[in-house]
Amino acid sequence: MEEGRFHEAEGLWRKLTESKPRNASAHANLGLALARQGQLPSAAVEYRKSLAIQPNQPAISFDLGLAEFKQGHFAKAIPPFKSANKASANDPRMPVLVGMSYFGLHQYGDAIPYLEKASKSDPANLEIHGVLAKSCLWSKKYDCALAEFKEIVSVNPDAVQAHMMLAEALDAMNRKADAINELEIAERTSPDEPMLHFELGYLYYTQHDYEKAAQEFQLEIKNNPKYALAYTYLGDIALHNNDDASAESFLTKALSFQDDVRLAHFDLGCVYADQKRNQEALAAFLRAEHLDPTEPDAHYRLARLYMALGQKQKANEEFAKTKALHAKVEESLIQKVSGGGQAESKPTE
Repeated sequence: MEEGRFHEAEGLWRKLTESKPRNASAHANLGLALARQGQLPSAAVEYRKSLAIQPNQPAISFDLGLAEFKQGHFAKAIPPFKSANKASANDPRMPVLVGMSYFGLHQYGDAIPYLEKASKSDPANLEIHGVLAKSCLWSKKYDCALAEFKEIVSVNPDAVQAHMMLAEALDAMNRKADAINELEIAERTSPDEPMLHFELGYLYYTQHDYEKAAQEFQLEIKNNPKYALAYTYLGDIALHNNDDASAESFLTKALSFQDDVRLAHFDLGCVYADQKRNQEALAAFLRAEHLDPTEPDAHYRLARLYMALGQKQKANEEFAKTKALHAKVEESLIQKVSGGGQAESKPTE
């Protein structure tokens, strides 16, 4: 083992485990030899055998946690890490690894206390600050997120991702002007950053500044020619401006890249309905309704269309659904960019 001849060591440890199957040290060292050769699943098996024989082995618990962590088995990594941490409370690696395991499981609230401890012990580590900030943001602890992103930006003013996520936190706190300001700063330093122009365009859109929004969506398409949501909102703006031809072109293109964008189907239905293309409008509205039955707008337009087609019973059913539903709250920037909802809701007029 000391000479790094791990394959030979593995053979010897394996013979020892066969002759002395209750020898915890032999299983632990066989696990270590396997891990050194990148055989992490087999290493984890041997570490578990060793711990079953002799539970109180903090170093082996740590090695087991690390083997599972490196495989992306975060749920399996947490218990042995916590067990090792009880015996090594001052080991600076433990808060990072437990916090990152919870982060990998998308259990952001559980990750926060561990990542906070890690960031306090290593305040200059911007990567830890970044993961902590994201955990705060995605668990809706916006004050915490704000503090962490500001810390990152104070150290590195050109950290474009920090500006973008700081904007998401500010928007979630209903500080839209500040959110826009953050994105405008990021845009000046990193105009080619993916999603940046879309995020800024979406915030302009929610403020009904359609001219600026359209400019940003066009810039996003230059960076990302197949981004369906940018085409969708360009189509929605064109529809708002009574330019049905442009709206249809943008919306059709959006759906060619991503077929489950609710707003694109709904707006296409509006275009078709205005042009008396009733069967196409019906198909579009039904698709929009299927993608999110809680949105009242598709039910209302379906009801009107059914009335025009002389299908009064279906029209009354859709009117009843419309009345039962309340307008949904406008999606925040974080919901929009994280795929938090497929509804593609419009801001309340």
